[in-house]
Amino acid sequence: MTKLKDAPPPVAADAAEDAFGKNVAGEHLFKHDQLEELRALIGSAIHKKAMALVTGPPGVGKTTAVRSVTDELPGHKYLPIYLGQDQNSVNVMRRFAHSLGIQPNHLRTRVLLQVSQWLMDNLSAGGKEIVLIVDEAHWLDDASLQDFRLMTNTNYDRESPLTVILLGQPNLRLKLKSFDFEALSQRIPYRYCLEGLDEDETANYVLLRLSTVGLPADTFSPEALHYIFQACQGVPRRINNLCSLALLKAKSKKLRVIDADFLKQLADLD
Repeated sequence: MTKLKDAPPPVAADAAEDAFGKNVAGEHLFKHDQLEELRALIGSAIHKKAMALVTGPPGVGKTTAVRSVTDELPGHKYLPIYLGQDQNSVNVMRRFAHSLGIQPNHLRTRVLLQVSQWLMDNLSAGGKEIVLIVDEAHWLDDASLQDFRLMTNTNYDRESPLTVILLGQPNLRLKLKSFDFEALSQRIPYRYCLEGLDEDETANYVLLRLSTVGLPADTFSPEALHYIFQACQGVPRRINNLCSLALLKAKSKKLRVIDADFLKQLADLD
């Protein structure tokens, strides 16, 4: 059982709520080898106005990693546009059109033409470089995926009018290997599969998040950190969920140190 320590104060309410929240400032982003590799890849794709494919299991940090790059782009030169959670090609194109300030036509093919023409005009006029991030791309229908290929295939293939970054789960990578998507696949020179953190990275990730809200490094015991890795398999979102719950429960019980037994009790209640 977790033991109480009399001297140090228990976990504070605000710290328990904020330590593993979604909003993480760039300077507090956990840096590890995969993240740095992915950031370099995305940066290169944007520089060359190319397509990129980022896949990985849910919660592994694909969106956070890409956002850490686009947040650093100078606003006078780049216009990042984020789309996500759309399965229908008409909705995807309409949302993209609205983001560009276009009043979209009700027909899908017309909307694609509207967007493509806008992109070409923007390219010719030297406007901001468009960086389109399409999240949850594994949910997209076939027509939507093909539309993104067509948008990059303009100006006689001399220069792409935008960067397209597709984010999705591993089945998207498999889908794009099929014959029907060969033309699209050939247009994606940048690919990365993001995996979970290893055990040392998991421990360092937890310690970093604790430090950002002023919680002591020993809030979780070494055994608890080992259990967190085993239970969450290095997936940051799962780590956040477990640690947030543990901190809130520890606060209510006025605990100072969280050990593995305490975490296992939480797992048994789940």
